[in-house]
Amino acid sequence: MKQFVKFAIVTFWLLMVVLLVRRNLPEQASPPLPSAPLEPLRSEQAQEEWMGIYHQGQKVGYLQRRLTPTAAGYQWEEVWRMRMRFLNTPQTIHTTIRADTDATFALTRFDFRLLSSGLTFRASGVVQAQTLYGQMITGGEASSFSFPLHSPIYLPAATQLALRNALLRKGDERRFSVFNPLSMRTETMTVAVVGPETLTLKGQPQKTTKVMERFGDTTAHAWLDADGKVVKEEASLGMVLLRESEQEALGGGWQDSAPFDIVSSVAIPVQQPLPNPRALALLRLRLVSPLENLQFSFPPRQQQQERLLTITQEGEETFTTYTLPQTDPGFAADLTPTPFLQSAHPRLVAQARQILGVEHDALHAARQLLDWTYATVEKKPSLGLPTALDVLDSKRGDCNEHAVLFTALARASGLPSRVVAGVVYLDGSFYYHAWSEIWLGQWVAVDPTFHQFPADATHVKFVEGWPEQHLALLKVIGRIGMEIVDYKNSNILSHETIE
Repeated sequence: MKQFVKFAIVTFWLLMVVLLVRRNLPEQASPPLPSAPLEPLRSEQAQEEWMGIYHQGQKVGYLQRRLTPTAAGYQWEEVWRMRMRFLNTPQTIHTTIRADTDATFALTRFDFRLLSSGLTFRASGVVQAQTLYGQMITGGEASSFSFPLHSPIYLPAATQLALRNALLRKGDERRFSVFNPLSMRTETMTVAVVGPETLTLKGQPQKTTKVMERFGDTTAHAWLDADGKVVKEEASLGMVLLRESEQEALGGGWQDSAPFDIVSSVAIPVQQPLPNPRALALLRLRLVSPLENLQFSFPPRQQQQERLLTITQEGEETFTTYTLPQTDPGFAADLTPTPFLQSAHPRLVAQARQILGVEHDALHAARQLLDWTYATVEKKPSLGLPTALDVLDSKRGDCNEHAVLFTALARASGLPSRVVAGVVYLDGSFYYHAWSEIWLGQWVAVDPTFHQFPADATHVKFVEGWPEQHLALLKVIGRIGMEIVDYKNSNILSHETIE
């Protein structure tokens, strides 16, 4: 159990958002690059590019891109394969993007697929009459979406393609609105020209132009050659892409070597061990980070004063129960189904009814749902994009799977609930983790993986929501440390202060 509970919320979708999920559409109010109007880069021959994917110097996969001319414009294909270790279990992730564009690379149709741990995530769409119509398929179920477009919508590397015939000057900047099929939302991304830079690749100097891409709290960099083609890309979590030949990209021993462990690589070690952490009722931590304005205050459970965090486990005597379903419209957002929490689906509704029977007391129902989820879901590492229906079918997974299934069952029962993410203490370090919160007169932390109700005070919350809100984790991963100030065990009246 100890080895299993070292879970990471930093699942592959975070890497995808940083590295490849960049559906870019220029905003009408965006300042253009100071250059001549861009002309379509019409090519009558297919173009293919290969890149190796590296993490801290070790090869972990490859990327293949192909651009093929069509009568109306282009067909774009992008294939990613990555191999990493998750809780000492090697896993291979395969993503594919196929799309049709017009002659200026504006999107007309796309299909995106991710295969990981035997699970498939798919998003597809078509642009018609200035509207994007599409569907997302998770857990074998399709969810449709549509929203109007005010400007053309582009593919992952389309911004770099658009820059190929632009005169790039230091300080030039353009803003883009990024469409993310995982969250069905658009966010602003800024592409800025840093300036000329000479790289040494394979022992040979190469003149490039460096550009910076800012997306929320994350930053990525790309280096373009004289033709505007990508030579190198750097993103968060130590991921680097390098241009290679087909033979080099496919080789390099990435399939045979021991890949890096995504859980251990982002853990936050602490010097002072915590005895019996599952019984901690109070914990004070000091945040250590070069980042400014870190805000992790979620009162009353978690309060922040400057860089000092105080987490207090909720007392059961403070819980307020009521009759389900909750009908207060103020909790609508925490009762609404989402593409990842399909709480209105007949199978999830039926499962919740089977678990609860005639039980309508919120407190008792929460305990029964927690007991069933903990006992039913096999504790098995998983690296993917879990949905409640996926977990209901497979009945296995890690903290993400436990959290999404419990939260969806709670919503199906009329109990306001949400997924939260942060870190939890185990064996000398804080590991990224996901759990749930339910409403019992206050938001109460519940951990269906640890079978805790309420969760112990070492559960340090960073964000709430699923999954798009977890992008905020990219701001702190690898850039935050923790020092234990003092703590209190729920079975011990006194507390120990760490000097």
